[in-house]
Amino acid sequence: MNIKGKKRQIAENRVNHLSVEIEKSLKHSHNLAEIQAKQARDFSKKFNIKSGFSQRMLFCHKCKRFIVPGFNSRIRLSKVRKSVNITCLHCGFTYRKIRNKSQTYI
Repeated sequence: MNIKGKKRQIAENRVNHLSVEIEKSLKHSHNLAEIQAKQARDFSKKFNIKSGFSQRMLFCHKCKRFIVPGFNSRIRLSKVRKSVNITCLHCGFTYRKIRNKSQTYI
């Protein structure tokens, strides 16, 4: 494995470790969790690491801030559009994820 591949693998490990630490620090300090989330996002952008859907939903698509459902974001289910509406309470942006019949959101 070349040096670039090793750096990317180390960055993937750091992002995974930071995501675990974010969940732990949410109970105590939201500011610390926001700093850790910014670091994880910076690592993933720098080393081109793709994050999963659940990790992408933790960031606002407009202001790029770390959002926690129920704390600084609002999540609603729409029957008309059959979608999940996630509203950032920092900037007011609403992200709509269209639901399929087979999808479940937890």
